[in-house]
Amino acid sequence: MDDHITFIGLGAMGYGMASNLRRKMDASRTLFVYDVVRESCERFKHELEQHGPVEIVDSPLAGVNKSRTLVTIVPKSENVRDVYLEGPGAVINAAKGDRLILECSTIDVQTTREVGTKVAQAGIGMYFDAPVSGGPIGAANGALSFLLGQSDEETVTGARIKEVVHLMANPEKVVFCGGLGNGLVAKICNNYLSFCNMLSIAESMSMGVRLGIDKHVLFKCISNSGGNSATFHNFQPCPGVIPHLPSSNGFKAGFRPFMIVKDLSLGVEAGEQAGVQTTMAATALETFKKAMEDPRCRDRDATSVWLMINGLTDEDIETS
Repeated sequence: MDDHITFIGLGAMGYGMASNLRRKMDASRTLFVYDVVRESCERFKHELEQHGPVEIVDSPLAGVNKSRTLVTIVPKSENVRDVYLEGPGAVINAAKGDRLILECSTIDVQTTREVGTKVAQAGIGMYFDAPVSGGPIGAANGALSFLLGQSDEETVTGARIKEVVHLMANPEKVVFCGGLGNGLVAKICNNYLSFCNMLSIAESMSMGVRLGIDKHVLFKCISNSGGNSATFHNFQPCPGVIPHLPSSNGFKAGFRPFMIVKDLSLGVEAGEQAGVQTTMAATALETFKKAMEDPRCRDRDATSVWLMINGLTDEDIETS
């Protein structure tokens, strides 16, 4: 087993993460890639193999048996179970070893603790939940935050983790959260706040623009006041305010409404388990579920909720 890396899941986030791995890791090391959509793997190989070897594998197991490091990011809990536990091509069937295994998906805490425990019992590697924050733009720019379910960074294992995640992350935003599942606890709480905030921002900016204030002036006022937040800048839904964001580029698909519904639902479930009333999420979930079905929003970035709130059509996007 050589010091190569296997990456599983070339979706909106994973593609950018894997791209940074291939660009920044030693060119002599091979990056094995797997995704259920074979075309994503082929496009990745075509675009990135100039930076070093890229090999497409036919199952998670095929890559893991050739690697000392595994990074996975898939959409749902059931996908994580498929990758790690289900069927002959699952990771659980790998040979024993000291692999570093970073599971970056945003899923429920119970699933990651169950999978992590079974992986440890099988002796195939050291499993850590390692959810990320920063969206597709942060993934493409190698500027993600990593929230790690690991208690101590001042260990040999901690050093190995940082060596890998620093290829994809802003080193100042790598946080060790104190044990298996705690990275996901932090991520679910963060997403709850971020997505409720996103809806509030869309409503607030809509209100101001409709009442006659220039959107740039309003953005500056809020940026210098108590309403300011990272979400206000990174997921700004008002078109034409921040040029590089989806809202200023036809709401080009990035983090789609169905993904927000999934992540907010995880927050509601976590609240039920903790005995906390998730009153803010109730309204946000209802709105994003409507966006998920609305033809103006469902295949665009979730900030396209702006179109629904303001009753705009496709033809209004360029002038809204």
